[in-house]
Amino acid sequence: MASARVIAFDACHAAVPAALFAGTVAVAVCAVEPVCVCVSLAGALAFSAVARGGRATLRGLAWQLPMLALVCLANPLFSASGSTLLLKLGPRSVYLESLAYGATMGALLVSTVLWFEGAAAVLTQDRLLALAPRRARALPLVASMAAQLVPQLLSRARTVRATLAACTAAGGRPSLRSELTRTSTMLLTWSLEDSLERSDAMRARGWESGEPRTRYRPERLRASDVAALAAVGALVALAAAGAWVACSAWRFYPRMSGPSPWWAYAPWVLLAATPAACEVVARLVERRLP
Repeated sequence: MASARVIAFDACHAAVPAALFAGTVAVAVCAVEPVCVCVSLAGALAFSAVARGGRATLRGLAWQLPMLALVCLANPLFSASGSTLLLKLGPRSVYLESLAYGATMGALLVSTVLWFEGAAAVLTQDRLLALAPRRARALPLVASMAAQLVPQLLSRARTVRATLAACTAAGGRPSLRSELTRTSTMLLTWSLEDSLERSDAMRARGWESGEPRTRYRPERLRASDVAALAAVGALVALAAAGAWVACSAWRFYPRMSGPSPWWAYAPWVLLAATPAACEVVARLVERRLP
């Protein structure tokens, strides 16, 4: 069943979930150790199921799991290293250590994608704009214009090629080089003309007028948000330290070593479970409200 919108971080400043997900993704990407990767994948799946819904999570896994299997199976073919031989495929030897490394990297890739999807469900465009500095607020405009102009340019290129192909009165079909030259020249002229009109329209709306543009801050950083940011920072630091201890003691090659003590994984487990736990608690509280 599809899930409602994410409500866990509505009451706090956007910097709190931004710091939480940034720290989680940073630790998840750097902690290349089987237990840490499994914890990251479990936390990402839990938050995705709670925040985005089970159906959306399963739709994503429909292409993410084959990607995991591909990385897992392809790594032993390109990196024939290890000490535990499983089988031989012609001249290639498949080792358990290479297979485990491929599975770890595939799970790391899937968990990272899931964390980014979860962060996108929490940090909407308005909240990201509120976090951006004044100069960075022009970046969404540039991105939106590029997203609009690139398809427009491709459509115009098809129009120009179709028009040139229809003009057969001047002779036979030109060569590919001549056709590309004429198409690029027409597109350049068309784009330069549009750029003048677009710059005049933006100047008429006050862009780069020299005066600082006013802005509205929809969120205010309060004392509770600062405390939450401090707690998130401390938890991320503890999780990074524990992951460093676990990764320092782990070796894939030539033979896999054993896992680290449980206390090395405890902060990372707590950090990975925090987003899903916050969302579950927020929904339970919302249901109890009249």
